[in-house]
Amino acid sequence: MGRPARLSWEGLAEYLNLFALHVALYRLLGGRMVGRNILLLHTIGRRSGERRCAALYYARDGEDYLIVASNGGEDRYPGWWHNIRSAPWVTIQVGSERRECSAQEVAAGQAEALWPRLFAVYDGFRRYRRRTTRPLTVFRLRPRGIATPDDRTVARAASNSTTRAPS
Repeated sequence: MGRPARLSWEGLAEYLNLFALHVALYRLLGGRMVGRNILLLHTIGRRSGERRCAALYYARDGEDYLIVASNGGEDRYPGWWHNIRSAPWVTIQVGSERRECSAQEVAAGQAEALWPRLFAVYDGFRRYRRRTTRPLTVFRLRPRGIATPDDRTVARAASNSTTRAPS
């Protein structure tokens, strides 16, 4: 007889419908769950076009929210990773507040500097990084209406130039 197939935590959680329960509890309690930094990430399925929701740990970096595509340390990327890469405008819910955000993948070199902040929120990310063979992608969620540094430079340059009407 062969060895039984290994059931991933995600497979077990899907079987028991734990992800839906987690989201329902978050909504019921207004985001007050175990004193942790948890947000709801709302995306649109890249193939189905249906609304999707995932409860995720987050860290703050100024006005931005940082999330990790850890998938519990599994070698597969989580479904929302594919959705964000396909459609980077997302909605997040933090507590009872909803915000529209643009999602940007953080470059590996820049992500290294952010890991201590992420570990402070959830130390399990260390274990996930050791467990998986793929890199754990960090995403920066920038709330709509907050300029990137490049946007600010362009805006300053535009405001410093003077436009004269033709004479």
